[in-house]
Amino acid sequence: MQKTKVTLIYWGLCLFIFLALIPWIFNPTLAVHSIQVLAMYGAIVVAFLGGMIWGWEGTQASSVNLWCAIGFSLLGFAVALVSFVNLSASLILLILSLQAFLSFEKKNNSYFQSNIKYANARNLITNLVTICCITSLAFLYNPYT
Repeated sequence: MQKTKVTLIYWGLCLFIFLALIPWIFNPTLAVHSIQVLAMYGAIVVAFLGGMIWGWEGTQASSVNLWCAIGFSLLGFAVALVSFVNLSASLILLILSLQAFLSFEKKNNSYFQSNIKYANARNLITNLVTICCITSLAFLYNPYT
């Protein structure tokens, strides 16, 4: 099961990388759509991660953690909504959401704490997705496009 989780984490990263590269390769119109899709996909991932908390068992299934789960899901929804109004703000909110969830998971998820391979993959993927978001922000503020 752990191998499957880690493999799926890496497959999920592929779409982020692809969407972050499109603006640098194709025309500016497609670029903006690609960045918006990246933000929307990131919003879905944040909401999914928030929902994952509902599956935690034992002491991890506290009411505080369940409220945090709802908060992360709503944060994902906010990222999606903001992407229609301000892509830059949406990407920054996405970065903050992903990093906040990683920190929350490190502290509260026993699976994260007991499975080093999963923990390393989650750390790496969160940081690589953050780089994808920063790359997209760089494109948006690139004076040469």
